[in-house]
Amino acid sequence: MTENIANNTTNDNAQPAHPLLPDFCDVRNLFAVILLTEVLAIVFAMAASTTSTEFWDYLALSSFLMMWITLLNSAVLCQLRNWLHKQKQHLCLLISFCLMMSISLLVTLLVNNAGILFDYNDNTLDTLLIIRVMVISAVIYFLLLRYFYIQHQWRLNLALQSRAEIQALRARIRPHFLFNSMNTIASLIAISPETAETAIEDLSDLFRASLSEQNMNPLSDEIELAKSYLAIESLRLGDRLQIEWDIDENMLDIEVPSLCLQPLTENAIYHGIEPIEKGGKILISALQIDNKLNLSVSNPLMSEKQTSAFKKGNQMAQDNIRQRLKLVYGKKGGFAINVTKENYTVSLIIPLDVIHERSNS
Repeated sequence: MTENIANNTTNDNAQPAHPLLPDFCDVRNLFAVILLTEVLAIVFAMAASTTSTEFWDYLALSSFLMMWITLLNSAVLCQLRNWLHKQKQHLCLLISFCLMMSISLLVTLLVNNAGILFDYNDNTLDTLLIIRVMVISAVIYFLLLRYFYIQHQWRLNLALQSRAEIQALRARIRPHFLFNSMNTIASLIAISPETAETAIEDLSDLFRASLSEQNMNPLSDEIELAKSYLAIESLRLGDRLQIEWDIDENMLDIEVPSLCLQPLTENAIYHGIEPIEKGGKILISALQIDNKLNLSVSNPLMSEKQTSAFKKGNQMAQDNIRQRLKLVYGKKGGFAINVTKENYTVSLIIPLDVIHERSNS
């Protein structure tokens, strides 16, 4: 991931991991650009006119000129987007600026020569018009590219921050869990060496996952990691810990952010099972709902008296997973917490259409 961030590309054919320029081939982005262009045309028409008749004349002419410039710029940046992102960042911005300025100049010259703008019927060159259009275009393009650059830096900082938090999450194995696991394994060596060996293997899987650099894993791997953790805790908690799985087998190959399930099961035990004297049941489900993978972990809640006496966590794992979902899936992803009188449920919403787009790119 570090190399991807540094180079800002993944490979020759795939989309950049953190693109500097937005995708002007996307209809939603194109609609936003057209809408913004029309707003600017209205502003310019209001500033240049003194009567209502002049306003509509100026609006029609400025809309015509600006819309052509906008559509041509969008088409060029759409076609050259992948090539531009292969360039160095400053070179990408410079080339984009020059391309857009060239298109503005070309359209202005064509409109001027056609005798459309301001009722000019001859082919004389309106220098003032060209200077005005080029100055306005330069200011708009500079501000626009500056905005893209700031957004790009913000996404990179968010990615680096998320990476640091992933590493912190991987390194965060609660000392009490490690000590309890080792004590449990030590007590099993004499009476049940096979169980002790299995527990050691499960503990090794957890440490191996904490050292892994993978940022995305198949759901099946995340489930196996959670099962390894729960197997160790089951040796300690015994009948107090009950586990119910509700997994859609068709979802097992779906890639999800690494370490998105095990920390939630850990929280479910630490905050849900341990404080309750009789223990309880943890429900883990992975189901497809409306072209989305709904991955949830549910645990019983303590009574009000127990809640007041028990120390609450800092929600680091939840915040980390929430930020990573936003980073990977944007607004399409989701992180929800549902609290009832009896249960506390954390749900991760992973859009399957985004996953298909990534696999096809």
